[in-house]
Amino acid sequence: MSDRELLEEQLAYYRARAGEYDEWWERLGKYDRGEEENQQWANEIGVLLGLFDSLPLDGDIVELAPGTGYWTHLLAERANSLTAVDGAPEMIACNRTRLGAKAGAVTYVQHDIFEWVPPRRFDGMVFCFWISHVPRSRLTEFFATCHSALHDGACVFFVDLRFDPTGFAVEEIRFEEDPELTLRRLNDGREFTIIKNYYDTGELQAAAAAAGIRLEVGYTSKFFQYGIGYAS
Repeated sequence: MSDRELLEEQLAYYRARAGEYDEWWERLGKYDRGEEENQQWANEIGVLLGLFDSLPLDGDIVELAPGTGYWTHLLAERANSLTAVDGAPEMIACNRTRLGAKAGAVTYVQHDIFEWVPPRRFDGMVFCFWISHVPRSRLTEFFATCHSALHDGACVFFVDLRFDPTGFAVEEIRFEEDPELTLRRLNDGREFTIIKNYYDTGELQAAAAAAGIRLEVGYTSKFFQYGIGYAS
């Protein structure tokens, strides 16, 4: 499968998954790990929210891969303007539904993020559970796109999973011959091959630095990786 074909299948997966995506975030069904694990998941989300609240994300903000809108909803409460870029129209529809009347204040852009050219510069950028879907061959290029979208000093915030078998569904299958790839199965049984990288701190900081972003990477105790950076 070519790089382009793989990215197209990844987008198709998230288009198909839109209606069930929040089951993962809310630890429902096959993602339920029991009371203790679920509570730890919730506690660590609380840590992320504390970090998020502390950051200067109240100007003109762009969110990449906003998905069903958990972070979009929070950003809409504080940003002067909010642009949300997602390749999946089904995700954008879910996002609008979550935001309700507040969706009218968000500029939604349906566009392949790998092909997106920033139309202007922003005061901040957020992308949650996206960086792991960027191929290693495109990581520096992706951060370069981020930098081109930001004013000097603009804040970047991201969240993703750290590697932990209980952080995703039990039927996720990783390919030993290509550790970038994962087989995912939807509730209706359809299967898709997607990119799922677990970048270490050094990889992320080096790629960001090459693009002109000073990035610090941190981790919650079990489930999450996060990054806080500033464009220079």
